[in-house]
Amino acid sequence: MTPGASAGVKPTLTARDLISAVPGLQDLADLRAETLVQKGSANLTMSLIADIMDRISTCDADAVIVTQGTDSMEETAFLASLLNQSNKPIVFTGAMRTPNQPGADGPANLYDAVLTAVNHNTKGVTLVMNGEVHDPWLVAKEHTSSLQAFQAEQGPLATIAEGDVCWRRPVPDRTTELPVGDEFAPVALVSACLDDDGRLLDSLIDLGYQGVVIEAFGAGHLSEVWADKAEVLAEKIPVILASRTKAGRVFERSYGYKGAEIDLLARGLVSSGWLRARKARLLLSCLLGRNVTNWKEAFTRMVKSV
Repeated sequence: MTPGASAGVKPTLTARDLISAVPGLQDLADLRAETLVQKGSANLTMSLIADIMDRISTCDADAVIVTQGTDSMEETAFLASLLNQSNKPIVFTGAMRTPNQPGADGPANLYDAVLTAVNHNTKGVTLVMNGEVHDPWLVAKEHTSSLQAFQAEQGPLATIAEGDVCWRRPVPDRTTELPVGDEFAPVALVSACLDDDGRLLDSLIDLGYQGVVIEAFGAGHLSEVWADKAEVLAEKIPVILASRTKAGRVFERSYGYKGAEIDLLARGLVSSGWLRARKARLLLSCLLGRNVTNWKEAFTRMVKSV
């Protein structure tokens, strides 16, 4: 992003521009730059990520860095890990500050991403920001402007200091076993809030959604009105129970009142466990889009790997 003729910054820099702005980057690896799209990351799509992952699986590189805007990066990196058919390290990175701002972090993040990509312990898909290597299944953007915006409740997989990637724990070896394909089912994400009558839930099927993820209160709780509507929905389409909180997993056996997690799971809702709602949406979209008949078993198995 750089300033344009009108107000605000816009996506203008190419991949080659980014590489050229980082001193010493060429000393770490032989680099080839490709600019695929220049868009704000809110405009990226699941189909585009699928195309990128297909491209990665056939390219003749030893590792791949994907640079993009940070707004949707926790989702795109997670989706990439679901779709990954490659044995190459794939590292997502971006910047919280634009190049014209004091203390711009883009060059340092790109340098760290390349360091991570060439490290012999790196595998699968990771996300690198602010000197930290993160698991895309767990990391989330938690701040609009802080350099420490990307956080995971369990902490980073590694930190980067003095030119070294210092691993705290290994990159998880997650086998998603998703059928190969590029189809995604429309899945809604709806957040519960105080004294809402749930009319959005009534309209989801008519709007063409094939599944829904509900961000519930606390450990997985809904009002009695929402609980009844969610049960009706679950008889027709998959309904995933997630939490709107920033940390912790959805409970399964603690609260027993109507609308609490014991009641909701008994009504046919499926827990997202530790997985955030927006990532649960992507996982469910992949499963339903590929017509996985045992979607509930597959979803639960993958969620339990978190």
